Amino acid sequence: MKDFKWKRLAILLLCLLMCLSSALAEDSEAALPENVEIEGIAVDEEDSVSELDAQGVRASIEGLTPLYRAVIKPFTSNGNTIRMRAEQSSESDVVCAINKGETITIYAVYPSYVLAEYNGNVGYVIRTWISEDVIPIDPSSTPPYGTVLSQYVATTADVAPVHQAPDSEAPINAIQIGKGSKIAVLEFVDGFAKILYWRSYGYIDASLLTDLVPVSPTDEPLSADTPIAAFASYFEYNTGKEGNEGRCLNIVRSCELMTRVMQPGESLDFNAQIGPYKRTNGYHPAPVLIDGGSQLGYGGGTCQSSSTLYNAVRQLSGLTVLYRRPHGPGCAKYLPMHQDAAVGNVKLNFIFRNDYDFPIRIDAFSTGEGSLLLQIFKGE
Repeated sequence: MKDFKWKRLAILLLCLLMCLSSALAEDSEAALPENVEIEGIAVDEEDSVSELDAQGVRASIEGLTPLYRAVIKPFTSNGNTIRMRAEQSSESDVVCAINKGETITIYAVYPSYVLAEYNGNVGYVIRTWISEDVIPIDPSSTPPYGTVLSQYVATTADVAPVHQAPDSEAPINAIQIGKGSKIAVLEFVDGFAKILYWRSYGYIDASLLTDLVPVSPTDEPLSADTPIAAFASYFEYNTGKEGNEGRCLNIVRSCELMTRVMQPGESLDFNAQIGPYKRTNGYHPAPVLIDGGSQLGYGGGTCQSSSTLYNAVRQLSGLTVLYRRPHGPGCAKYLPMHQDAAVGNVKLNFIFRNDYDFPIRIDAFSTGEGSLLLQIFKGE
């Protein structure tokens, strides 16, 4: 009799397991692990870094004020020594070698390089080789390391090619910004809008832009319609690659969820409030990083959204970053080194708090065609 009861119990448990497995199979979303999107981690070779930040400009700190101190932490496949260059090019003269653990003084920051001084030597060092813990020499007057301030935001009136120099004959980058998209403009150069394009600069013919709005240089808006912070990042679309369409749709969906008003003292937890990254929350399958490889998972692309928001938040002293993690030592390639914020699980999340005594309004916008713009406004 006892054996009969145990057999019945075993059969019942087996049936329950089979039912559970069937339910999971019917809902492919439930079978996907919670992981972070694959971002294309930067490699460690010098020639992989853009050479267009300040092409042909020899290193000089004459008339400049020291801004930061940083420790060399080579992200290289061999050796513990890096090379300081005379120009922003892997083909330029080597000024000196710097050992891992040594400290440099930074005078200027570019998307791929820093202009630095080391033991009387002046030259350029790739940002990949610098520890993320960069210390401002005068925190009261120096913005956080890597902060990029835009002067304007604008809308594309037509499809906008991104040139590698402010010249209509200059080579065009892979990403062309779709009509009706919004961008952040660093400045205007010879009739072109200069933008931060991945780990370099890009240039868009100003005649292709409309609805130009200035960005306030402080946290006091110039008017009710002007943002107090703005940042844009750029992404590939219509590539034909598996999961690319889903990635673009996820960026658009996350913009809808990021757009909000935050009261004084209120925090935003990206995973909790922009997630969960599920089909039922409007997300689509896109490439995600799993155990060093990639596969399709829901929410791929949202790391670019959180990283873009992170860069806008860092522009404002009244917004406090409570938690943030990068995409490993190489960071995400669509932003300058050390400027990303990964999301997707307990360890990878972005959380910040509004410590102003006034509300802020976050406005996130993307058409899904190449650009993602984050603006922050002072609320009433």
